[in-house]
Amino acid sequence: GGASGTTLDAFTLLAKAKQHGARAALFGRKINNAEDQLLMIQLLRRVADGELTPIDAVHAYHDGLNKRGIPPLRPLNDDTRITAPELLL
Repeated sequence: GGASGTTLDAFTLLAKAKQHGARAALFGRKINNAEDQLLMIQLLRRVADGELTPIDAVHAYHDGLNKRGIPPLRPLNDDTRITAPELLL
């Protein structure tokens, strides 16, 4: 469950979960609501593997959408904000 939030919310949640020892993550709604689900999964994996920071992943996501001609749901400036209250602690 939970709200879909921004793309930065999703990548940050994954990075923080990993920092605290998580070995698995479920992102059904966050993936389902993504403009490009495959790209989202690829970038979640790169964040999980430590190849990208959450903010770099958001920029890569928007770059990928642009290359594919897919309009983002949110402008990059809005999508690089944390909106999930649990991530602001």
